[in-house]
Amino acid sequence: MPRVTSITITQFKNYSFSSFSFTERVVGICGLNGVGKTNLLDAIYYLCFTKSYFSKTDTLNTQFENDGFRLAGVIAPSDAADGCDAGVVKRPDEIVCIFRGTGKKEFSLNGVMYPRHSGHIGKYPCVMVAPDDIELITGGSEDRRRFIDLLLSQVDAEYLQQLIIYTKVLQQRNSLLKQFAEQGKTNWV
Repeated sequence: MPRVTSITITQFKNYSFSSFSFTERVVGICGLNGVGKTNLLDAIYYLCFTKSYFSKTDTLNTQFENDGFRLAGVIAPSDAADGCDAGVVKRPDEIVCIFRGTGKKEFSLNGVMYPRHSGHIGKYPCVMVAPDDIELITGGSEDRRRFIDLLLSQVDAEYLQQLIIYTKVLQQRNSLLKQFAEQGKTNWV
């Protein structure tokens, strides 16, 4: 299983600049309330998913009174994390995300920019479970569906591409229905 070996966080949520190294396979994160434990986990999630687990827009992830943020992480591949595979040692991957105040987000893997962020999803599987996720059990089916879609998107790139197309078509349909309702149209012709 790939694992994060280090992360550098700049102007992300409550971090001005911090760097963390994870040398052990199991890491415990502890501290007082408000020091950034959850924000650190969200930064790791961001590097795996190209977005925050908690915030809908990237602007909300930017530290107060700053124009953007930068996340950089090193992820060791499964065989490098476990030692070596038949004498072949893979190099760790470096992931960098830069969000500029203009709304532009750049995501790169080992110095190569992604043309589409969806190309990154699934390379580093990640699951986040937070206290609010009780809604997965007690809430409506929409939350459960979104959670399962995220899990499946990490395993199957084609599923993710089809989900993106489906979501776009659904938004177009809903926009058209709203437009028809505003215009008082009842027939489609």
